Amino acid sequence: MKTNVLKASLGGVCLAALLFAAGSASAVPINITVDASGNLLNGIGIANKVEYGQGNNNPSSNLAFLNAAIGNWNGVPLSPLMLAAGSYEVGPSDDNLGDVSSYTGALGYQYVVFHWGAGNAGGNGWWAAYYLGGDSISFNVLPQVGGQNVGGFSSARYFGQVREVPDGGATIALLGFALVGVDQLRRRIVKA
Repeated sequence: MKTNVLKASLGGVCLAALLFAAGSASAVPINITVDASGNLLNGIGIANKVEYGQGNNNPSSNLAFLNAAIGNWNGVPLSPLMLAAGSYEVGPSDDNLGDVSSYTGALGYQYVVFHWGAGNAGGNGWWAAYYLGGDSISFNVLPQVGGQNVGGFSSARYFGQVREVPDGGATIALLGFALVGVDQLRRRIVKA
């Protein structure tokens, strides 16, 4: 009888842990390049020079654009709410990428701002801001506006280093479930 109680309790703990882990998956990266109404700029979340609102593509201009995108996102409000990006660039800068057509980014940062060259779509450059939540981002296809290529990646600047449990806290939660399960198991064995 004690063995059956033990098996049932451990099975329940394992099932609860699996369900929690499956439910804690995140949906990042998220393109946050939205207008004041919460709509993705140009339908795909990419800003031209006028919508970018800055004179050039440097870290301080990218940060100003990112903070404006966060303000638009939170102003609607869209979910999840975004934290401020801070006042400076904290991550690596991939400058002069050479107009590459694919890109895989760094882990461990809250946000990234991309710049693409002018391309056939014109506009003297294009920008997009993404919420990463510590995840990496990868592109294999260049964005298009009006059926025209916006050009290759020319820079990626990262902001807001993630300082949390790397798995979003799932390990600590699973440990808590396990400890509750062990306590429940101990109580059942003592009663039996």
